[in-house]
Amino acid sequence: MRSFLLLLVSFFLFSCNQSGKDLSTLPKKGLNMEKIDFKERPLEILKSKIDSTVNYDAEFIKKGYSEPFDYPVGYKLDSWNGKDSFYGKAYYSKVEDSIAYYQNIYFNRIAFLSHDNKTVAILADAELKSDTVYNDLVKQLTKQFGPPTFRPQTTMDVFYEWSTPDRRIQVDYSKGGSMTAVSGKAVEYLETFNLQMLIFNKAEAKRIDEIQQRNYAKTKNYKILEGDFKLYKNDPQKNIVLMDSILNEKFK
Repeated sequence: MRSFLLLLVSFFLFSCNQSGKDLSTLPKKGLNMEKIDFKERPLEILKSKIDSTVNYDAEFIKKGYSEPFDYPVGYKLDSWNGKDSFYGKAYYSKVEDSIAYYQNIYFNRIAFLSHDNKTVAILADAELKSDTVYNDLVKQLTKQFGPPTFRPQTTMDVFYEWSTPDRRIQVDYSKGGSMTAVSGKAVEYLETFNLQMLIFNKAEAKRIDEIQQRNYAKTKNYKILEGDFKLYKNDPQKNIVLMDSILNEKFK
């Protein structure tokens, strides 16, 4: 009887792990990504959880190219928008279990992007136990918001975007791995599945896109606002249709 109970416990733990922390029966903790209204105050939410080493370049700061938390980093050196290349501040959390969630998916790091002291985007990272969790999320978002408004045009990437009246929701998925080496034992390799969810204020995302398009019309050099909060639809490296339109114009 005891062996049978242990087997049941082991199966239960394995099932929970495989679902990517699908602990739907337990109280939620952390930031609810579904309830974002862009009125969030990063410094109040993160407090001592801020990781000041992310989005930081000591050499750039020393030379005056940017300040701590500036976005994009080194905006004076690599100007995407001329003299107005400073966009705002980016605040990242430390890696902490269940710091945010979207329904039954839990994230271990979040980051906030602000413009004119107002939150315009929130980025969340998760390490999934199975790729089926990502597939289930895509199905859920499609059920909520309809078919994706933007998706990869190649087989190299796995990302989707949904557009709602006030926001754009982008999810990106990638595979990774880690190795563990212990003396006297064979090297262990663990495959990981990584998820990023980006929720961006729709009006502000449109404004960034318009700036990029307007600058290109003037200079014929397409520059984008680089960084972790990049919307792929606004990036020619991810949006082949956009890239083709630029190339066609250049080689007319």
